[in-house]
Amino acid sequence: MNKIPFYVLFALVSIQVYPQADTVKLMAESGPFAVGTMTYEWTDASRFANYTTHSEDKRTLVAQIWYPAAVGDSDRLAPYNAISKDYQKVVGHSFSRPAFHPSVQNTNLILLAPGRGTERFLYTTLSEDLASYGFVVVSVDMPMIGYTIFGDGSIIKPSAEFQPPPGMMGGPYEKVDEFFEAPTKMGVLDLQFVYEQLKDLNEADPNQRFTGKLDLDAIGIFGHSLGGRIAGKYTSDNNHVKAYAAMEGIPPRVVRYQGLINIPTAMLCSRDTFPYAEKNYNSFIQNAPSPVYKVIMDQFGHNSVTDNPFIYPESFSYPIDPQLALEISRKLITGYFVMQLRGEGDLKKDLEGIEQLIITKHSNE
Repeated sequence: MNKIPFYVLFALVSIQVYPQADTVKLMAESGPFAVGTMTYEWTDASRFANYTTHSEDKRTLVAQIWYPAAVGDSDRLAPYNAISKDYQKVVGHSFSRPAFHPSVQNTNLILLAPGRGTERFLYTTLSEDLASYGFVVVSVDMPMIGYTIFGDGSIIKPSAEFQPPPGMMGGPYEKVDEFFEAPTKMGVLDLQFVYEQLKDLNEADPNQRFTGKLDLDAIGIFGHSLGGRIAGKYTSDNNHVKAYAAMEGIPPRVVRYQGLINIPTAMLCSRDTFPYAEKNYNSFIQNAPSPVYKVIMDQFGHNSVTDNPFIYPESFSYPIDPQLALEISRKLITGYFVMQLRGEGDLKKDLEGIEQLIITKHSNE
């Protein structure tokens, strides 16, 4: 599958003028750095695609990077998404391919695993905020798990094979764990492949943007829904992951019950969902060899950590205002990664004034 490089695509569309009446502008990042973004398509030659009409096609992933940037007068805002008509009215705060900020050296990488049926760019508000504090964030579109839109306009929809049947998510959880084994394995391989590409960029970026900029021995990972399960398995498999947070996504059964994640973690869940998932969360917390921050999010919905309710509020009926939900989400997620990867702050104490968050720290030490 021949694809248009995204850096070419961005250059072509970054001058697009959005009709004012149809514009939705995201919240500005809260950190001290401006933010740059660029997107890659990477093909894993070791795996077949299994989602195209050509049996010999290899699996191709779309990875978007946000990073602290030095922005000049000639730099332009990047489109939120250049191809998807549903999101062309959205304006973010990332610039298209500016220089990496020279004062940021050897910074932590944060991988982001989207939920089933979502896209990498729906986490832009969170990603821009993290990048504005000096992190490098990489969100990955995984064909068949989420919607994947390639540079040539081709779209791979989520596989119906990974859509849980009605009622299954209420348990028993042995069935849930079994159902998600295949996409979890696929997603972990995707993240491993992306990590290897980032290692190559860090060693020798052809554009010199990322060369020597990443601390790849101490990375963070955030997963949403199925992405949280994938991120949990990836964390248990790789000791270079030093921070793991998930929203309504739980690691696989063997990881939970055998306590295979030995770093402080943050497990997020909306208040209405938690009663159905409590046993699942407890199976992780009770066996965890390191502290777990359990975060119950009052009035939140499953997708409140994404941009979607902010962009299309009429499509979501969550009690919390979408902007407030994102403001809280980014304080929580940025705060966790700053604490865990930089040793600054205390998540529970720093956020105790936010009434929608109930944070409890659990330790079996």
